[in-house]
Amino acid sequence: MSIAVRDATVADLPTIAAIYTHYTLKTTATFNIEVRSPREWRDRFQQHIVDGPYDLMVAEEDGAVVGFVETQRFRPKAAYDRSVEISVYASPDAQGRGVGALLFAALFARLEGDERFHRAFSIIALPNAASIALHERFGFVHRGTLTEAGFKFGQYLDVAYYERIL
Repeated sequence: MSIAVRDATVADLPTIAAIYTHYTLKTTATFNIEVRSPREWRDRFQQHIVDGPYDLMVAEEDGAVVGFVETQRFRPKAAYDRSVEISVYASPDAQGRGVGALLFAALFARLEGDERFHRAFSIIALPNAASIALHERFGFVHRGTLTEAGFKFGQYLDVAYYERIL
């Protein structure tokens, strides 16, 4: 079985949503605590991917989406528009199989030399050794940690900021 990476389509959104919902409801990998509706996913796709400058790519194995990577606006002020925030998620049954690395490799091949963006940032909820290892493997550098920045599942959580030159 091989895994291919391609641009996401509207048809992929239900599976992407299911993957992200798992992380929302069961983990601290995202600080979202509410599940996005199908309409929110469609609107986000239209605004950020179709009409906007951002990317959403999926990893597909035997016709099934097993992970995704996305770029999004780093911060809302216009001075940040040359920076992107990156998030990557593998489906629970695909974790530890290199899906994140394949998605990162495809995304960074696209972003390198793209004059729209200058820096990539990733915010990692701690602890998350696997995510840190993946980011460092792809050239991200730890730039700082905010302590007890979030509260989920009855606990305060730290977040680490990682940066990569594009």
